[in-house]
Amino acid sequence: MRAALQPSPPRAEMPGVRLFRAKDEPVLGPLMLRAYRGTVDDEGETVEDAVAEVRKTLAGDYGDFLPACSMVAERDGQVVSATLVTRLLGQPFVAFTFTDPTRRCQGLAGACIRAAMAALQARGERELGLMVTLANTPAVSLYTRLGFVAEPG
Repeated sequence: MRAALQPSPPRAEMPGVRLFRAKDEPVLGPLMLRAYRGTVDDEGETVEDAVAEVRKTLAGDYGDFLPACSMVAERDGQVVSATLVTRLLGQPFVAFTFTDPTRRCQGLAGACIRAAMAALQARGERELGLMVTLANTPAVSLYTRLGFVAEPG
């Protein structure tokens, strides 16, 4: 899926959404595992697998990691949602978006993605891409609401 980054009316920022910081890394793997557990994207990974995926993302295995465009949401001092953005094949790309299952349907993932889109647009970017499992209907619905459209093919 791909979304055009277009100027839009100012939106109220969601409190607690901020740029990724290196010190967030240790909590992201366990958060990712909790977020995907029991969903269509759950492949029986371990916490070690999830930690490795986060490390690979930050190390550039899925394109150059863009910390200035990656966002997290905090509640009660804990990171509960994250959007990790890379530059893959020359284009900004959402490598991962995940939210703690106890915090779903609170607008956190959408707020992180919107903040990432705003940061990318401020840097002169025009599009943002991502991949999603089509059977993950909550994610597809969110991405569609945010302006992402399926690419032909």
